[in-house]
Amino acid sequence: MAERVTQNQVKSKKRVADHGEVFTAQREVNAMLDLVMQETERIDSRFLEPACGNGNFLAEVLRRKLEVIKKRYANSQLEFERYYFHVPHRLQGKKFERCDNSIRTRTI
Repeated sequence: MAERVTQNQVKSKKRVADHGEVFTAQREVNAMLDLVMQETERIDSRFLEPACGNGNFLAEVLRRKLEVIKKRYANSQLEFERYYFHVPHRLQGKKFERCDNSIRTRTI
């Protein structure tokens, strides 16, 4: 089990040594986002992930916000669409890679 978690969190030992790159497992993502649950469920809150990697934090925030919208606006097509298409623009991730001095921006 521990080996499987390590494999999911580490692409290679070299990348960890060179760049400090370690991916956060879904279990930890959920635990951390549960600590700020009110913000993950507030439709107009913004999230910036300064080290987004594969985007698992942003994807989970998006999933949680869209679930709130589905529940809250199920009876109003106009409001549902308004918020459903509004939420992704409030999430942004940055990935800084020292290996090529580039910055990648990922908006989910």
